[in-house]
Amino acid sequence: MTDFHTPQDLLGQLDHSKLVNLLGYLLAQASVQTNKIFDTQVARPLQLTQLEFSILVLVDCNPGTTSKQLAQALATVPARMSLLLDRLDGRSLICREQSVVDKRFQHLTLSNSGVALVNKALSISTTMEEALLRHLTRGERTVLMELLWKVAMAGRKPE
Repeated sequence: MTDFHTPQDLLGQLDHSKLVNLLGYLLAQASVQTNKIFDTQVARPLQLTQLEFSILVLVDCNPGTTSKQLAQALATVPARMSLLLDRLDGRSLICREQSVVDKRFQHLTLSNSGVALVNKALSISTTMEEALLRHLTRGERTVLMELLWKVAMAGRKPE
């Protein structure tokens, strides 16, 4: 059993002892804080959801990717990905080019405004969680990110 030392007033004066050993509960509690930070630092000012941000960064890192690859990478259904790409295209953040090999596919790249937005969002992202992580050493942060990545990848299967 994990022993967490948290002031009771931060926990609503409730006993959380049966929950603090559940990964899902801890991830949900941590996401409350990270979502709040993302919302104030990126989502509202740049008018981007977390998923749209992830799509834009993935397209930036992988020019020519397809909506199918993005849907697989972000564990979402193709229909939802199509709607998200339509929205990003409507904001002139991405460019679509039909594949010369297979006309069913479109290859995605960022427009100039998409590149500018990604650069701005990434610049904000590098420091936005600093206050939340300030009590962790650099090594602890690295371990945290590595372990979360392993958890995120558990059970995923290549298509």
